[in-house]
Amino acid sequence: MLGILIVATLATCSAQSGNPTLQVVGEGKVTVPADMVTIAATAESNNENITLAEAAAGEILNRTKDALLKAGIDQKDMSSSQGSGISSFESSSKVCRTVNNNTTCDTSSQSAKTVSKTLLVRLKTSDQSRINSVLGTAKSAGSSAEIFGYGLSEPDDAVASARKAAVSDAKKNAEDIATAAGGRLGKVVDISEYSSPYISPSDQSGMVDVTSIVLATYEIT
Repeated sequence: MLGILIVATLATCSAQSGNPTLQVVGEGKVTVPADMVTIAATAESNNENITLAEAAAGEILNRTKDALLKAGIDQKDMSSSQGSGISSFESSSKVCRTVNNNTTCDTSSQSAKTVSKTLLVRLKTSDQSRINSVLGTAKSAGSSAEIFGYGLSEPDDAVASARKAAVSDAKKNAEDIATAAGGRLGKVVDISEYSSPYISPSDQSGMVDVTSIVLATYEIT
């Protein structure tokens, strides 16, 4: 429950009836199985020379894309990142030896640069075996691969359920306020969406949360 956004004073009156009104926010959330999944396949290469590292990472990514195409993934369901991620690593060590009161030290250093390129793969499926197969194909081609996110291809039913829950939540909030003020909840004067319904990752694997938020105005009698 999101709670109360605005509570109008009891002196604020409805133009139609002269009764005071109040405004409340209601939040509704439903958790449903996802039917779409996005997989991120990342190719990495280590080299002091960035140009060579980028070329090697690009080669791995192209090999991954070819393997996914052969596995039945449509070209339109794959998109490559526009740039490259670059990280640097540097280390040094110093070893000293003392012989006949003479100390000599050898210092060595090592540096490397890691270049990463990512390919996003969108699958319209909830079949875990299919998802695992795509993950395995990407890894076999030399990339790391993981689930990047879940989604819904047809969210209308889930959105409708979330909206219904949001309206019920708003009414409960209004009833609680009206009772606390010593009044009684009247009819709804106005109701609108406070923000567009949105889909977000769920704490449950393979699921998504669909959330709706509404703003409702009620009369107090």
